[in-house]
Amino acid sequence: MRIQRQTPWQIQKAVLFAVLIRELRTRFGRYRLGYLWAILEPISLIVILSAVRLLFGENEIAGLPFPVFFASGITAYLLFNHITTSSLYAVESNQGLFNYQRVKPFDVFFARALLELLISASTAAIILPALYCLGFHFTINNTLLLIAVVACLFSFSFGIGLIVGIVGPLWRESQKIIPVLIRPLFFISGIFFAAGDVPENLQGLALVNPLLQATELLREALFLNYQSHEGSLFVLFCWALFTLFLGLGFYRIMGKSLITSGKIR
Repeated sequence: MRIQRQTPWQIQKAVLFAVLIRELRTRFGRYRLGYLWAILEPISLIVILSAVRLLFGENEIAGLPFPVFFASGITAYLLFNHITTSSLYAVESNQGLFNYQRVKPFDVFFARALLELLISASTAAIILPALYCLGFHFTINNTLLLIAVVACLFSFSFGIGLIVGIVGPLWRESQKIIPVLIRPLFFISGIFFAAGDVPENLQGLALVNPLLQATELLREALFLNYQSHEGSLFVLFCWALFTLFLGLGFYRIMGKSLITSGKIR
């Protein structure tokens, strides 16, 4: 019987698929109700922020119904946050897999990031139509821009994820420090405000944040009546390219240390 030899691409695809399925089961467990947590988190945030907004008697933010406005911002932030935090513990959670020669730390990082992208896309595909059916109407503006923004946001998040995923197991204290550093981004990334509402003397500083750029562009792509004059796809692309190359370069230099050593000496 002749054994068919696999190409490197076939091997890589099989490894990524296997790791992705393993991460899916690890993330949600063996119970179907575990999948509800993926959608309950953004919904709970939308409900809380909407309730707070109702106290002020306002119905719209920058021309958008506030549940729709919050949903778009929360989706962008959670994608970045989940990719980064899941990458932080990716190596330690999958240490046993590296006994197999074909499985590399990069496969685990990419599988976790891809899983978070699929989860974010799925939850957005449920939440936004649900809001539309509830009477919060909107019209999709630019599908190509939407794809470009999501690709840049994913690349940026994956690049950061590679960096923290390597630093995490080599410098254990960083696993406590990095989540603390990420948390303030929730308040400055445009989840509950538009960039145009920021005072002009602070806009330049605020727009240094690539997550604010991504949130602004995501809303412009999703909603026809939302125009962002502050967001720049070129700036977001540069951030994505920079962090991705930095993360890949860091992995190239330090990747072997994840398996051969336990920590920075």
